[in-house]
Amino acid sequence: MGYDLIGDIHGEAPTLKALLQKLGYSETTSGFSHDKGRTAIFVGDLVDRGLWQREVISIVRKMVEAGNAIALMGNHELNAIGFSIATADGKGFLRPHSSKNREQHQKFLDEFPFGSSKYKEVIAWFKTLPMCFETTDFRAIHACYDTRQLKVISDHLGEEYLINDKFLVEALDYLNE
Repeated sequence: MGYDLIGDIHGEAPTLKALLQKLGYSETTSGFSHDKGRTAIFVGDLVDRGLWQREVISIVRKMVEAGNAIALMGNHELNAIGFSIATADGKGFLRPHSSKNREQHQKFLDEFPFGSSKYKEVIAWFKTLPMCFETTDFRAIHACYDTRQLKVISDHLGEEYLINDKFLVEALDYLNE
């Protein structure tokens, strides 16, 4: 089994489709798959910037559900989750709805209006994305794999490197300082 690492799609579905086809993946009714059994590893940043947020998420999600891909969380998925969660005092959100943050996240919000059922569904799916993926041969993570830092955060993550609400609050509080 081989792997193809793909990162920073940022809502660019046409580019993603062209890349998958170039890598030998074919589109079927159940999503893209590789005839030689390769697995795509999406290393985060599926959303923001491009015009095809919904299509990118659909492509990646179908591939993950069919067992043809693994999707990891990037900082843009983490930001989207934080943007959706109210602070404990109810006066704001873990990722503030500032003009800067809203502008960065606007392409996603255009396709998934804040608070809508589709928005909530996608945010729930983002929460299922692990922070990293490891085999005996390699490790994959978004941006930087630092074993010292991963040890620090892995104590707060589950076995599958999934975030939990306590970790999310602590991480976003730290980033917003």
